[in-house]
Amino acid sequence: MHKESDITKEGSNQLLIQHLHDAAICTDAGFTITGWNKAAENLFGYHEHEVLGRDIALLIPSHSYGASIKYNHFTEGVTEQITRNGQTIHVHASVHRMAARDGDTAYLILFRSSNEHSKAEKETHGEEKYRLLIEEYEKTTEQLRELSDHLENIRETERTNISREIHDELGQQLTILKMDISWLDLKLKDYNDAAVVQRIEDTVNLLNETIKTVRRIATELRPSMLDDLGLVAAMEWQSREFENRSGIQIKFESNVSLLPAVPSVATSLFRIYQEALTNVGRHANANHVVSRLQLTQDEITLTIKDDGQGFDMQTLAHKKTLGILGMKERTLMMKGHFEITSAPGEGTTIVVITLLHA
Repeated sequence: MHKESDITKEGSNQLLIQHLHDAAICTDAGFTITGWNKAAENLFGYHEHEVLGRDIALLIPSHSYGASIKYNHFTEGVTEQITRNGQTIHVHASVHRMAARDGDTAYLILFRSSNEHSKAEKETHGEEKYRLLIEEYEKTTEQLRELSDHLENIRETERTNISREIHDELGQQLTILKMDISWLDLKLKDYNDAAVVQRIEDTVNLLNETIKTVRRIATELRPSMLDDLGLVAAMEWQSREFENRSGIQIKFESNVSLLPAVPSVATSLFRIYQEALTNVGRHANANHVVSRLQLTQDEITLTIKDDGQGFDMQTLAHKKTLGILGMKERTLMMKGHFEITSAPGEGTTIVVITLLHA
């Protein structure tokens, strides 16, 4: 639909990583390997055809905790990996969320020698070359973050366009169809065939439900009030929708009625709020949620706290927590701070802090 989306295709991702100096691996949402560059071959010892279609756990020692089995809830840091010959190496890894060809989530994982290996590089190549290598790495990481941000913006634009088309085109056609069927229903009120009259009434009822469904889908893709009335109103609406759908009581508070945030910040905060509530509904087994949006000078703080079953933070890395990873990525795109705290039986609290005009 949009030419910009072509950069998300697997072939383009593969072309991108072949030009990277770092060892680079592309995976799908389940961390199955879909791309592998020459630097990764040199680092791990596997040829590309040996790893495509295999789980990235192939490269993770069974005793390793920091690598978090499938890189769930892992963003950046030093971790252990295992090579083809069974050697355990320490590398600095960074995980970058991208858009896959089918619209699902994909990941690009970069590997670079850890401090121990960097020290050896430093001694071998000298201070200046070492500094240039670090600068190149930082530049590559920043470019990938910018690419990820660009892809998210493309997806959000597509959501908005599809939502409008559904609401304006399909919604209008269904409304006209309902008017025509209602006219027939009125003309057939005195018709002797009860089966025909009943069929018309059933059709009108089905159209009413279809119109409601179309409106719901369009709203879930992109709530119009986010653009028309702003972030606070959209969060209030989302809170009511969540409470009606889940039965979990939610209290939303804000110290401002209108938040003058730039559209990208407002969209990211709204999507984080949606994802957090989705996680509460699916996993928390909670009865109440308290959420708060606060503006202090030019800093925005979003807090979501539930009274659910909570979890052990030490086991979080072993769980498939793509929702949390997505929230962290959105926060990083705003150059903000993301924090999650939880304990068994004590619920979960998520805090996102960012600047008003990030």
